[in-house]
Amino acid sequence: MYRQFSIEQLVNGFRRGELCLDTWQQALRERHDRAQHLHSFITFDPATFAYTPDADRLAPLYGLPVSFKDNINVSGMPTTAGTPGLADYRPQHDAGIVARFKQLGARVVGKNNMHELSFGVTSANHTYGAVINPANELHGAGGSSGGCAAAVAAGLVPCAVGTDTGGSVRIPAAFCGVVGLRPTTGEYPADGIVPVSQTKDTPGLLTRTVEDCRFVHGHLTGRHLPALPDDRALRIGIPERFLWADLDNNVSRDCRAAIDALASAGMEIVAVDDTVIGEINECIQFPLPIYEFFIDFPRFLMKEGRGAEFLDILARIGDPGIKKILTAQLESPAISYTDYVQALMGKVRLEQEYRQLFSRHQLDLMAYPTVSCSAPLLADCADESHFERFVRNTDPASNLAAPSMTVPVAAKGSLPVGLSFDALPGQDGFLLQAVSRLSPLLNIR
Repeated sequence: MYRQFSIEQLVNGFRRGELCLDTWQQALRERHDRAQHLHSFITFDPATFAYTPDADRLAPLYGLPVSFKDNINVSGMPTTAGTPGLADYRPQHDAGIVARFKQLGARVVGKNNMHELSFGVTSANHTYGAVINPANELHGAGGSSGGCAAAVAAGLVPCAVGTDTGGSVRIPAAFCGVVGLRPTTGEYPADGIVPVSQTKDTPGLLTRTVEDCRFVHGHLTGRHLPALPDDRALRIGIPERFLWADLDNNVSRDCRAAIDALASAGMEIVAVDDTVIGEINECIQFPLPIYEFFIDFPRFLMKEGRGAEFLDILARIGDPGIKKILTAQLESPAISYTDYVQALMGKVRLEQEYRQLFSRHQLDLMAYPTVSCSAPLLADCADESHFERFVRNTDPASNLAAPSMTVPVAAKGSLPVGLSFDALPGQDGFLLQAVSRLSPLLNIR
């Protein structure tokens, strides 16, 4: 009903009374009823949307419906993390990111489905159902924040909050044809979230448009930056040896066309050799999150008074592939402390190399295909080979703790394809300013 409005227009309409909150709540219920087959929500409760005191009308996100991945604590709602062993977990306090949204006047309408314990990239959840891609219902939504992406793509919410460890916001955003932002690690509060890796985990935003993302991010951080001047050509690096290699034909076609459009509009496109980035990232990709999970997850459970349940939660994992990986590491660790330290040192080297590339070529941004392929068929979501291929391009920014944003660029009628833009760590505002300026140029077909 309100999909034609931007988030800013929606909030202003609620605030001025031009749009009716009660009507929105009813429309939200009806849309959810028609879209239950997508399995985008584990918990859906728009009743919290109904009570909006007049005192909130000055809040900058007044009345905004928002949903959260089900590993993010919302008081009064279960946090299952998509796994049977946490089905009865009802946190007493909001996660920091949830509290911030509520302080800004947003309304939580539910918790989104996800890949179990965030350990996967398809959101083919064995307990709560595989998340279906609204762009083409024969395909999966990607993960691990697949329910968030599907909910935004289906028009169930204008904004959802997922978490991104190695690409878990950007992968499903790219597959479902929406915008996904992974901020610099630490930019958003990460407390109250079922963890995988404290070094890599961060909440991230999924919205319909870049402007929606920029608007919400600005209020979350309290930093509202003006538009970049049109008379300055942005210098964009194309990391062609690793991040642009081994692409499916449609991904290469759509992303190349987008870059060509930017070049035609006067942007400076610079080819860079990113071979070393791929080599360094390989030693970080698996050792870092696997090792830290066995520290960070038990610590989280202890803080919540459930520390004694750690082994039982692992034993009750519904996904046999995840159970196999985690049980093997627990019983006979494949990732040693030495591997972990080497991964941390690799993280330092990766950032040094990345900063040198930016400096050597005087870059403003890097641009590359978010994922080298399109969304998998639902029937193929169990294929374990998906993981390494899907995270290959998204994982370096995670290991860098750098801000990264994916935007849809697919040809009309095709499966969605995402193009990612990265900036240096801490340059979140600039990234949003720059992509906001570039995004109109990408609507080329």
